[in-house]
Amino acid sequence: MEKINEKICAQSIRNEENIANSRSESGDDLSAQICPVCGENLFEMIKNWRNIFEPKSDEMVKLRRNCKCERDRQELEAKRRTEYENLQKFKRLKSLSLLGKRYENISFESTQTSLNSSFDVAFNRCKKFCENYKIILAKGNGIYLFGDKGIGKTHLTACMANELMKNGVPVLFTNLFEISKSVKATFRKDSFETEKSLFEKFSKTEVLFFDDLGTEIFSKNEEDTWFQGLLFDIINQRYNANKSTIFSSNYSLNSLINERNIAERTVDRLCEMTSGAQMKIEEKSWRNRQMDLDF
Repeated sequence: MEKINEKICAQSIRNEENIANSRSESGDDLSAQICPVCGENLFEMIKNWRNIFEPKSDEMVKLRRNCKCERDRQELEAKRRTEYENLQKFKRLKSLSLLGKRYENISFESTQTSLNSSFDVAFNRCKKFCENYKIILAKGNGIYLFGDKGIGKTHLTACMANELMKNGVPVLFTNLFEISKSVKATFRKDSFETEKSLFEKFSKTEVLFFDDLGTEIFSKNEEDTWFQGLLFDIINQRYNANKSTIFSSNYSLNSLINERNIAERTVDRLCEMTSGAQMKIEEKSWRNRQMDLDF
């Protein structure tokens, strides 16, 4: 009880000091009690905390308060601080994303549409994914984009990656070649990263962008067996962890098996992960279209 009383007394002393400061600032000049900009009172009357042990006391004192100008200034400062923190987080995420410099400023807003119906369908689906990312990521849904070279698959996935990172979502943008190179690097004695930690990074990152799947044609040798296992392990781990994966490829799902010799079990997993969101972009090359428009 004594400790409680000590705290109350200490608070009372601090309040008295605030009251004294407020009185000395305000003086008797009424104009000094009103903000000359917004016209709000700079002081308010409250019950004197010094009389906390006298509940019947009606003594009131005047305390300094924030006027509208000060509240607006504090709100603006908080907004700027939040924007700065978000920008720094976005820069950190981008540095970890492995997204190349060519695609770092690409966005949905700067992308030309209405020139290719199949591209527009894919564009709208990818944009909708980002607009509803919280719901979609919770379900672990992914996207499979395929079609000929130069039709904008990587462009669209880069738009998605940048949009997600702006919302604070960690992403990785890579391909099988870069993954295999990173894994092999862990075999060296001087490696600072283990194969296990690398697999955890690829399997647990919130969204993995798997670019140009099927570029490497699989053959029937020892190296191919290792590649097949590597590809299946990453896709399977993400499947089991219910993590969203965005794939782009020059090949349909059937062609991955029949033309690129990727194992059926891998393609089966991939098919489940992107069910309902497997889109082919057709018609004219997107890169040629950009040149025609002098982009």
